[in-house]
Amino acid sequence: MGEPSVDALYEQVRKQAPTSAGEVPSVPLPVAPGIRVLALRTPTLPPAAHTNAYLVGPDAGPLIVVDPGSPYPDQERILDAALDAEAAAGRPLGLVLLTHHHGDHVGGAAALAARYGVPIAAHRNTARRLAGRVAVTRELADGEPLDLGGTVRSELGDATHLTCVHTPGHADGHLVFELGDATIVGDMVAGFGTILIDPSEGDMADYLASLRVMLDRAPTHLLPAHGPSIRDGRAKLREYIAHRTMREDRVVAALAARSSSTIDELVADAYSDTPKPLWPLAARSLRAHLDKLVKERRAEHADPDRWTGRSGSL
Repeated sequence: MGEPSVDALYEQVRKQAPTSAGEVPSVPLPVAPGIRVLALRTPTLPPAAHTNAYLVGPDAGPLIVVDPGSPYPDQERILDAALDAEAAAGRPLGLVLLTHHHGDHVGGAAALAARYGVPIAAHRNTARRLAGRVAVTRELADGEPLDLGGTVRSELGDATHLTCVHTPGHADGHLVFELGDATIVGDMVAGFGTILIDPSEGDMADYLASLRVMLDRAPTHLLPAHGPSIRDGRAKLREYIAHRTMREDRVVAALAARSSSTIDELVADAYSDTPKPLWPLAARSLRAHLDKLVKERRAEHADPDRWTGRSGSL
């Protein structure tokens, strides 16, 4: 009865849509000054099959791991081996850092923190959503600096802190982390494809506002949770804003095409360029677009199962 959960939809899509699963390096690779990446297999959404765990820190001193998302023992062993090698080189794990609460970002966090006796830090909204599953012991605020315990040197100069930036939209507690010209962006953008905004825990207006906040901060290098790093960060952010604007325009046009519409009708119209196996997830993003349009008084939802465009606003 009612809509299936997001997790149930994820599983449905995983069974129907292809992924980019394949062999990835089992040792961390440098992607920016002071940042290395280890792609771990996770129960994430196609076309992705891995979540990037980022190892952040100076050449000597404590290490931060961002988004240890894999719950799989073989993947946890890969991360453990990497961290043991780091500790032997004088870079012991000091903190586990989470961009947000989704399972493919936190699946290995509790076990990792317990194994190495280190705290877990995240936004307070993430801590609330993870209560009873993952114990967040440090709550982070927008703009908060995280001391690296040393200095990271880059062409932009020396950095001693990782800066937290609150970017709600995909999730209400989503954070990105800035170091020099690189930003670890979690699920704000991806190295391929787009990002799901689910109305049960996300907000399309907030997401667009957060993309614009990131663009105003003028990042040059984005490090996403899924897929390869993005060297032209500003171009990618503009692309994402343009994509969401295009999709909203298609939703508005679909609303105008008939007197009232169901979700299924609107998905078929507004997401006709999306593979059908992804339509259940597209329906969730569509709802997020519709919620935004209703708040802006550009659409109406008087009937529980149907939506209409507001005359004079479309």
